[in-house]
Amino acid sequence: MVEGGSIESVGSGMKRLLLALLMASSLAWGQGLEIITLRHRSADQLLPQLLPFVEPGGALSGMNGTLFLRASAANQAEIRKLLAALDTPLRRLMISVRQDGADSGSEGGAGVSGRIAIGGGAPALSGTARIYQSDSRSRRDTTQQVQTIDGGRAAIMVGQSLILPLRQVVLTPAGVVVSESFVQRDLGTGFVAVPRLNGERVTLEISPRDDTPGPLPGSVNTQRLVTTVSGRLGEWLELGGTVGEHNASSAGIARYGTQSASRSRRISLKVDELP
Repeated sequence: MVEGGSIESVGSGMKRLLLALLMASSLAWGQGLEIITLRHRSADQLLPQLLPFVEPGGALSGMNGTLFLRASAANQAEIRKLLAALDTPLRRLMISVRQDGADSGSEGGAGVSGRIAIGGGAPALSGTARIYQSDSRSRRDTTQQVQTIDGGRAAIMVGQSLILPLRQVVLTPAGVVVSESFVQRDLGTGFVAVPRLNGERVTLEISPRDDTPGPLPGSVNTQRLVTTVSGRLGEWLELGGTVGEHNASSAGIARYGTQSASRSRRISLKVDELP
């Protein structure tokens, strides 16, 4: 068990042990040990890019803002040259995600109704005929922006919380137990993204989300997308989208009706570099 106040001493002890092992190995291989202090990046960010360039028999490790390099003088010079290009200030980025949506629907039909009046003479028949048609269209466009840095994780979400009824049926040895309660469901529009730069090109791992209340009480329209895209800074990149259609009809002795609805969503994004 590590008691309070001893965590820093454990970290420094590991650092001294690592240095001792590297120095002993350096003497065995005839290589020198160099301790490099990083200026802008962390060791975890740079090690995956530097390790392939370490010579056979050499070693490279690091903690926080320090690298420990065991290599020949020539290989040390090569690693320092690579560091000059990699250990640069983190670039600030603005991620914009645009979600465009359109909903449309139509309903139409015809019906006939009537009545028969019986009096002193012949029966009288009267009736009405009704023909109807209605159309609806709506759009739902949102644009969200969030700042981050090269390699950083960015997330943004806006929406609402709904209280929905929950009914549970549990079969127990004593019989069926039915319980009713309420749960909170968060609905919203947003995304999680991790951008990585290579010159003027950017690669993003992104997961957009778009939830809206459904047509029935307690129902939810949910849209999810997980993808990796690559493109140039400042240009809009298409991520994808969804298209859905619904058609229905009903008929009776004196009536007929039709319903149709469509729902489309399109998602795109761009990354701009901030000064």
